[in-house]
Amino acid sequence: MRRCGRCGRDVEEAVYVDYMGRWLCRDCFIDFYEKKLKNTVLKYRMFSPRDSIGVAASGGKDSMAMLMALNRIFPELKIEVIHINLGIGDYSRDSEEAVRRLCNRLGIEAIIYDLKEHEGFTLPDLMKTSYRRRICGACGIIRRYLLNRIAWESGLKILATGHTLDDTVELLFELYLNGRVDEIVRVKPVLEGGDRLVKRVKPLIELTDQENKYYADLTETPYSDLECPLISGSRMVRRKKLISRIEEEIPRFKHTFYKSHVKRFLPKLEKLVEKPELKACKICGMPAIGDTCSYCKLVSRVLEVVEG
Repeated sequence: MRRCGRCGRDVEEAVYVDYMGRWLCRDCFIDFYEKKLKNTVLKYRMFSPRDSIGVAASGGKDSMAMLMALNRIFPELKIEVIHINLGIGDYSRDSEEAVRRLCNRLGIEAIIYDLKEHEGFTLPDLMKTSYRRRICGACGIIRRYLLNRIAWESGLKILATGHTLDDTVELLFELYLNGRVDEIVRVKPVLEGGDRLVKRVKPLIELTDQENKYYADLTETPYSDLECPLISGSRMVRRKKLISRIEEEIPRFKHTFYKSHVKRFLPKLEKLVEKPELKACKICGMPAIGDTCSYCKLVSRVLEVVEG
């Protein structure tokens, strides 16, 4: 038996929120999680409760918890799910199945986009190219581009992604360490849209990986718990482990780091960094900093290998 640190009841089913140092019963945790997500959406003006939005659902615990919570918190919100099957064997099959199951349960329309069918390659094909040493970064290029394009082509003006506090701190840790100021200013809860760019929002940006797993489990939300086989030894995973060790020594380190970025550094950096001038990619017509977007450069390299 555990005593809930919120309602004071003695219960058999409780979860421990480490940065709070408190046990919460099932009902109190679900209420706490949903209020926190709702406050994040409202605080950063991500969308209004009656908007139509796209939700990027990978099939993992974070995006699936987000989808379930958004559906419960904002019952009038019109949601269309976008899932990209990256062709990573059992991992992708299990992820797609989880997305289909949750969408069927919630009665939400899902766009299932098969990378091999539509683009002619799978993510494992990149392991035969120079991208194999930065496969997670290449995956990010593919997902960002396709999610934006699919949302834009579907007439959606807002896209919610499942980036968590852990994801955000890991990225900021790397960017600050390497002084990549132009990219630092783009790490924020909301990225406004533009010509062929859909507004992107991060409802989970103040929620941890741990909280998302608890919520998905307690609400019996289907998700894939398989780990991507391509991330073995990735620097991203190593940085997350390092940050977790720092959190053990400095409680709430992740929350403090994130809030310092948003409240103190970001407003000053945005005044110093000019927004890049975007133009249409000469190949696909989507927004690009140079003549050719990162996605089209990647595709040209991987298709040379696949088709050659």
